[in-house]
Amino acid sequence: MNLIETQRNWDELGKTDPLWAILTSPDRKGGKWDLAEFFATGRREVAEAMDRAQTLGLPARRETALDFGCGVGRLTQALCERFAHCRGVDIAPSMIELARGYNTHGDRCEYLLNAHDDLRIFSDDFFDLVYSSIALQHIEPRYSTCYIREFARILRPGGLMVFQVPDRFVPDEPSSPARQPAYEPMPDSGFRAEFTDYPDAIRAAAGTRVVVPVTVRNAGQSTWSSAGDGERHYLVQLGNHWLTPEGEPVVWDDGRQALPYDAPPGAQIQMAVTVTVPQVPGEYAVELDMVQEGVAWFKQKSSVSALVQAEVQPAAAAAAAEARALRMGMCCVAQEKVTEVLESGGARVVDIRRDEFTGPKWISYQYFATKP
Repeated sequence: MNLIETQRNWDELGKTDPLWAILTSPDRKGGKWDLAEFFATGRREVAEAMDRAQTLGLPARRETALDFGCGVGRLTQALCERFAHCRGVDIAPSMIELARGYNTHGDRCEYLLNAHDDLRIFSDDFFDLVYSSIALQHIEPRYSTCYIREFARILRPGGLMVFQVPDRFVPDEPSSPARQPAYEPMPDSGFRAEFTDYPDAIRAAAGTRVVVPVTVRNAGQSTWSSAGDGERHYLVQLGNHWLTPEGEPVVWDDGRQALPYDAPPGAQIQMAVTVTVPQVPGEYAVELDMVQEGVAWFKQKSSVSALVQAEVQPAAAAAAAEARALRMGMCCVAQEKVTEVLESGGARVVDIRRDEFTGPKWISYQYFATKP
């Protein structure tokens, strides 16, 4: 997303469910965050970061602090307990309005809207601390790297910047994938699959390709071979059909996704199949099923498939819907790139720590840097 789209997206999130948009705990969605508990998480986070800062002997002064991507002020308010003056900046007007309402530190705390791809609203060497958490991860690297360079520009010599950004995504993979050949059909008792964690419905433009995620469990009594006989016979794969709402086939063989490794009985695998959307707009169903190639679909052996309702739109309508969709995608910047950007801005890294802000599927780092 460009910055205009990012602003629209986060401004709408600020109007609908702002606290959950910032801290996306599944059980707090729908306005279920307790306000006091929410702000307490900010105090704990800032306390931990400042304890580490103290061991580094930074920053040299504690007069001014910046919270970049401040949202409703979860961290800004905590920083105000440790610095004489604090400023929070965010791209979303709705977030800034809420932050001003939640401010308990009077004129010592100021919230500013910034929709630029830089921090021109601040002069060079202005802040003793520049802090950012779970903000850069939602900004495309072409912008986040510019902001990181700006952090160095506005930081005072002897100051400290602390910010977090993901490095990369780590997919689920077994430590030693097992692949045993298969030279014959499985017995009927092997054709049993259970499907979970797939979407109830999708909406897509006619003729496009869409990725449909699903978790598949081997509920049968045979190991599913991911290799087959070398000629792709007898291997087990995830596939899909396109059906009418009444269940009549429209496209029988569509996508295929191979197993990453052999799946013994009881194994559960997170998968996804790329489906090709029909050219004719209308209502459809995507049927997800496993298949032993050259033998049978599991449904033909009395296994239960999964159905995803699908609304196929004309291309123009789908593009408009996509523009209106609210998204919180994850963006990564490699550690080497972060270091390069900081050094080009006259800063140097003094510590890099792994963090858990992004969850177990992401490698993410918290950077501590200063400017001599």
